Amino acid sequence: MSARPTVVRAQGPQRECLTPEPPTKQVAIIGQDAPDDVLKGPAFTRRGVSLGGVSAERTEGRGADGRHLGWLRIPSRRLMVSVRTHDAEVARRILDSARLVSVDHNGCPARRPPEKRPAATHPTAHSAMAPGDPSSISICYYGTNADALLTSARLSGREAAALAAALSSAAPGPNPDADPMECALPPAPPPADAVLLAEDAAGRGAIHVAFSGCTGRGLDNGALRARVNLAIIERIMVPLGTGFAFHGDLNR
Repeated sequence: MSARPTVVRAQGPQRECLTPEPPTKQVAIIGQDAPDDVLKGPAFTRRGVSLGGVSAERTEGRGADGRHLGWLRIPSRRLMVSVRTHDAEVARRILDSARLVSVDHNGCPARRPPEKRPAATHPTAHSAMAPGDPSSISICYYGTNADALLTSARLSGREAAALAAALSSAAPGPNPDADPMECALPPAPPPADAVLLAEDAAGRGAIHVAFSGCTGRGLDNGALRARVNLAIIERIMVPLGTGFAFHGDLNR
């Protein structure tokens, strides 16, 4: 917990280090709706606003520690942007800059794709999990409970090639389900945590990646399934800069 200004996306699992946030810190958080932050916060006046024709709620004021606070909530999308800054103008400019889009700057759909399996659209999908020499791979992270995109990244060059090689060298077949004595098995496998959009000169293909649940884990490009392991998860999650969780031995 440094005092440096921070932008937080996809605030996932965190170490419980119990380090308080210093009142000198400026932070903007873009993520899932957080009712507790709103209900337990100062009783500022809230007003209804429209964000691209979508109803939203905006709150601004000054907290007990002197920082200027603000929230922009979009209940129908279960999204919220919250800010804590030294200057009221900075807080206002951040909230004013919020926009709703259907596809983000990395090419990721803002809403989680509804399909349980991706369409095998790339010409190499039946022979390899990912294209051999991708021009880019967009990492679209939705997590376990959100229907909306939490954060994204786009890899190119060596990073994209290394991830593609790791995906295509993964052991065939899905991961085994976790031990029910160690992990509660849901009635149905959860949706994929992330969707990878791999593109080369021949086209673009999607790869679903599931790893945080107890069942249904693995890689799936619509034609092939393979096992996910810690090394692959790290190649996907480290560029996103957010925490993640998994259960059991994913290297099996």
